[in-house]
Amino acid sequence: MNTRPPLFIALFLCFSILPAFADNNCSDMDALSLKEKEQRLTDAKENFIKTLEPSEHLDQIRKLTTDPSYLDEVGDLSLRNLPEIIQKQYPQVPKAYLDDFTKQMEELDRVADCFHHGKRNKDSLMKLRYRKVKTTDSPYIGFLLPKERNQPRTMKVASSTSCQEKHCDFTVKHINDLDKDVILLVHRPGRHSIPVLSAKPIVDPSTTSTERLPERAYLLELSLHKVHWHFTKPEIYVHLTYYNGDQVIREDTVEIPWARKKGVNEGKTELIIWLDADSVQLTVMENSWDIPFRLIGKILSKAIEVGMQLASVIYPEIGHIQTALGMLSHRFSSEEAEFYDALDKMDAADLLDTVRLQRTDMHSYIPMKTGFVKMTLKPVYAPKTSLSDEL
Repeated sequence: MNTRPPLFIALFLCFSILPAFADNNCSDMDALSLKEKEQRLTDAKENFIKTLEPSEHLDQIRKLTTDPSYLDEVGDLSLRNLPEIIQKQYPQVPKAYLDDFTKQMEELDRVADCFHHGKRNKDSLMKLRYRKVKTTDSPYIGFLLPKERNQPRTMKVASSTSCQEKHCDFTVKHINDLDKDVILLVHRPGRHSIPVLSAKPIVDPSTTSTERLPERAYLLELSLHKVHWHFTKPEIYVHLTYYNGDQVIREDTVEIPWARKKGVNEGKTELIIWLDADSVQLTVMENSWDIPFRLIGKILSKAIEVGMQLASVIYPEIGHIQTALGMLSHRFSSEEAEFYDALDKMDAADLLDTVRLQRTDMHSYIPMKTGFVKMTLKPVYAPKTSLSDEL
């Protein structure tokens, strides 16, 4: 007779022995270098996988991560949804265990939040994703390691046979050397917004024109003609720099989670939120380096600023921004060390295209210059107009 406790009861028991350092802020990581923050996140992922006890429970984990009823729009299983799933499937689990389980989930998300945002965030970052390589009943479980320049992308994986209770022997593998399916522990940030202090009063854009594009626009289609990674799938982001006149007033970095392949991708992401802006610079990039979300925006903001100076115009093209990245690496500005550490990872080839839109110009929807990217934007809640919807 099998006397082992059910899967998630066992998980609750082993979670309770994790270090209890989960403050609700990032004070324990603020002073760390980018490399040290990467290591802290790597350690948190490794410790979490150990607590799952793959030696006993990998089959149940595999079933959860391949059950469409539990997955989000891009096929990931949010860790924050697990307590609700457990409560539904295992009503006998005591509330105290469920509360402790939730606490441990929050700790892992906290470390990811501190890495990507520098503060706690309300959205869930950590997810489990099933990736098909070669069909198996006993997949690997692991996570991607930070990419190193001029080196192939690697991941740290374990299997049911390499784990024993709360210990796993992890193996580092090149992604091209995987010989069976893998369950990945991933973190996907979503949206990061930074308001910029205005140097002068903001002019209401509605006073300059009676005709304006709708308040919000959704990205419905993204056609990618160039991506770098085939196994991990492209991680595509759009950086938006909003302007009121000639001053920057807000910056958003938005993940496009459904852009997962070279070619045409279809989905729905709220992209443009105009507020007080009368124009916006959209820059599309692929993040293959595990760069913190907050630093992606900061780097691109400065690159766009320098790119405008190089172009001697208000609308820099992608080549100007790519050149600006190289200029920034000479460290002529007084940024903190982690800014330059992240900049050293960002490759100009990761920048796919850019375009500037004017909210008061009904004909401002123009093709991006390089042809690498095509976007279809629509205010999906409004009647279709005669506007061209392609960027």
